[in-house]
Amino acid sequence: MGTRTERLCSVDDRCAHDRIGQHRNSVGASCESRNHRRDGSAAHLGQSDHLGGQRSYNAAPDIRDGRRDHSFRHLHCYRANGMNRFPRHRKKRLLAPAFVSAILSGHSVLGLAVSVLIYVVCLSGTISVFAQELKRWEQPAGPVVREVSPGAIDRGIADVQARAGGRELGAISVTLPTDAYPRLILVGGSVEDGRQRWLADAQGRRVTREDTRATDFLVSLHASLHLPRLAGLVAVGIIGIALLALLISGVMAHPRILREAFTLRWGGSRRLQEADLHNRLGTWGLPFYLMVTLTGAIIGVFPLMLGGMVSTAYKGDFQRAITEIVGPLGHRKDVSVATIPPVDPIIALVRQREPSARIQSIEIERPATQGQSISVIYEIPGQLTHDQRYVFDALGKIESSSKTTKRSMGAQAVMSLPSLHFGWFGGIWVKISYGLLGLALCIVTSSGVRIWLARRSDKGRPAPTWEWLWSATVWGQPSAYAFVACVTMFWSDQKAAYLSWSIATALSYITAYLVHKRIVIIVLSRMTLSFMLVVTGIIHLILWNINEGDSIFLLIDLLLVIGGGLIAIWTFITIRPQTAIGTINEGR
Repeated sequence: MGTRTERLCSVDDRCAHDRIGQHRNSVGASCESRNHRRDGSAAHLGQSDHLGGQRSYNAAPDIRDGRRDHSFRHLHCYRANGMNRFPRHRKKRLLAPAFVSAILSGHSVLGLAVSVLIYVVCLSGTISVFAQELKRWEQPAGPVVREVSPGAIDRGIADVQARAGGRELGAISVTLPTDAYPRLILVGGSVEDGRQRWLADAQGRRVTREDTRATDFLVSLHASLHLPRLAGLVAVGIIGIALLALLISGVMAHPRILREAFTLRWGGSRRLQEADLHNRLGTWGLPFYLMVTLTGAIIGVFPLMLGGMVSTAYKGDFQRAITEIVGPLGHRKDVSVATIPPVDPIIALVRQREPSARIQSIEIERPATQGQSISVIYEIPGQLTHDQRYVFDALGKIESSSKTTKRSMGAQAVMSLPSLHFGWFGGIWVKISYGLLGLALCIVTSSGVRIWLARRSDKGRPAPTWEWLWSATVWGQPSAYAFVACVTMFWSDQKAAYLSWSIATALSYITAYLVHKRIVIIVLSRMTLSFMLVVTGIIHLILWNINEGDSIFLLIDLLLVIGGGLIAIWTFITIRPQTAIGTINEGR
């Protein structure tokens, strides 16, 4: 085009008006028809002079068969050299660009501030979904109990009482087997010795102590970060609130998140690739992320909420608040000696009143005293609310039940939170879904930090310290968990899990600091994780007899070996060896 580009006009039919004045009145000063050709055979209206046409400012508009164009509102006029456009109606944006930019900045700052804690809580929580299966894997030689024989619970309680040797008894509980965890568990002991956990056979006889240190370590890491119980629970709840804020701000910072739900620009720049992965996984799993984050945050800060409710709604009556929210509890303080009533008739009475109930456990507070209370805890299949109970006195008579206390809707919602948060309501397939979506949330957390790192690198302000720290965290933590599982096979001390995790975590950061190259750190970390998974599965398979105990450990060992092999293959496919070698040589 020449330097003097004329206005181009495209219409369904040629613009035709009786008078130039009528033309100008209908369109306005923004679109003038000054370039119509006198020659009716011209192919275009408004030919520019460098295309061979002579401009005429006095030319009359072209008229076809005396028709007038009444659809001039569809005329699109523009100048290629940036002059005034024909007014267009644009869709009003829901959020102002400045507001979106501010939300995105806050999203980035908050994410960076708590990224490590969120990743640790999400990863340990994803693994903790399978806590029952992992406990069976840790102790496959434990007795597998599908059905409890008559009198087994009474024999187990008598055995716990006998082990106390006449000393003051602490609370006693018996947990019945389930499909997910087919173990009969006896918990109790004297006040001096503390509560001990034993695995019993179908007849209620003690067989061995429950020894699941690696799984208990992971569950405690997710629930309280190994801090003192109450402080750790509240800290994890605050982390959940921060994650909830990140999810909401992430949606608000991406107004086109639904429109681009299936856009994945793979193989391009690192930043775009990470951004698409972050946004797509964040969109697809958003309902699950919101649910599990909200329930986890409420569980964490519930002690603080309970304190506020007791002081306001219950006028300081803590016992009444616990009874209405958690369920009925025994209140008698009489410590005079008494015998523990038989439990089998009590269970039979509960089953008579609740035919569809599945008995979960029996708890005895202040056992062998006149003030003892026996709670039968049960659940109704198909209901999320758990921890429903009947409470009996020292004579085996009903004191109260969840039905008589009539929990409010709020209390029922609170008691359903653990089932929703951990996926305890739908069997193994629900757990697998929770595991996959939890893994996706870990990837969203990891990719969010990598987006920030890639953006800084593109702007010429790389953050190498953040690079190696984050790579060591993302790949070092799963390797540390595998190392914990491997060490606890041989070291039965309670501190073994804490010490092995600390050593593995420190080694991952020291190695990353010494290497200081992102690609090399990723390759070394992935290969370390692959090696640890394969070694853990093989060692566990060698230690336990295939023909004895719980056969689920064979499946988990196989998954560990296959998972380790797939990680190694993925590393060689996605990161070319010559790239890593070149980076190593460059570092030297």
